[in-house]
Amino acid sequence: MATSYPYVTDAELRAQYQKTDQIQSQRVLRILMWLSLPLLYMDFSILGLGQSFLTVGIVRVLAWGYAWWLLRSIQRAMPLARLEKHLFYWISLVMISQLMSNFLSPLSYLGHFVIDAWICVITSLVLPLRVGYLKHLAFAYLFVATALCLTKIFPSLVHQLTVLAILLLSTYTGQVLANYLYQLRLKLLSAEFELQRKEITDPLTGVVNRRELMRLMVNEMQRHLRLQKTLSVLIFDIEHLKQINSQFGAGTADVVLVEVVKRMQRATRNYDILARYGTEEFVVLLPEATAEIAERIAHRMLHTISAMPITAASKEVKITARVGIAAMQETDTVEVLLHRAEADLQLANHSDSAPVERHGAMAFA
Repeated sequence: MATSYPYVTDAELRAQYQKTDQIQSQRVLRILMWLSLPLLYMDFSILGLGQSFLTVGIVRVLAWGYAWWLLRSIQRAMPLARLEKHLFYWISLVMISQLMSNFLSPLSYLGHFVIDAWICVITSLVLPLRVGYLKHLAFAYLFVATALCLTKIFPSLVHQLTVLAILLLSTYTGQVLANYLYQLRLKLLSAEFELQRKEITDPLTGVVNRRELMRLMVNEMQRHLRLQKTLSVLIFDIEHLKQINSQFGAGTADVVLVEVVKRMQRATRNYDILARYGTEEFVVLLPEATAEIAERIAHRMLHTISAMPITAASKEVKITARVGIAAMQETDTVEVLLHRAEADLQLANHSDSAPVERHGAMAFA
């Protein structure tokens, strides 16, 4: 059975392959810069030293200079969107120079059509342009090359039709392969992102898992220490899940946890980080939150969790939770901060009043 997962967007795909596309662009520019020299010599051999050669030569030199400027710009980290436009203009100039050379060559000379067929395939494969750009380039070049083909003198009609068929097939082949490579990239990156997502999220609730939480906490604590800002952490314990499963049937606790996470997400700020820490425990990382702010958020979340029973197995299940709070201190590590929050949670677990508000912890029984 085929695996189904959401595809990344075109913008995500381009951002992911930005460096690869820039390297590919540099390679194509260098190759065609050097290739322009033998092409210029071929023009001289066919056209001779005259106005036709000078016209084609000027266009080829302009394309060479444009390529040189683009190479310098790429080294200065030109944005990919701007690079793509310049690549489109540059390859258009290269194609125009080739078509001019073909047009100005003698009517009986047919060697340029080999290069034309090659360009129709290679342009679609090696240039890191979007499929829409490539399609416009390839079919515009095919149209002009076909028109030129009709003006040349061929040994026979079969020869002429063969050249036309080769031009058409080379353009079609390049477009098909370019689209296939694009779709392959899209699928591979989508699968990679999906694997990464599964590695960092809890499969039941969809929130961050414990391993990813530890990584995020290290980054956030370093950032907050550098900026000298406060940070707090909450640890929630959803109570009596085993009893809920025993009383209402296997799987009821999973339904409860999914609904609890939805309620917790509604009660947190957009930039807070919610993670599953254990079987019944969740951690909420509160950036730029003092102990007082953390206490207010914890109070709101406890109310949201226990405000209404959760319907599961056609029964209403009452949910209770407890929370421990810890605010980051300058010497804290991730383990120390979490340990203080866990210790605060234990104080809540041994408290019998409802609700109880303490310095750093609360409990709703």
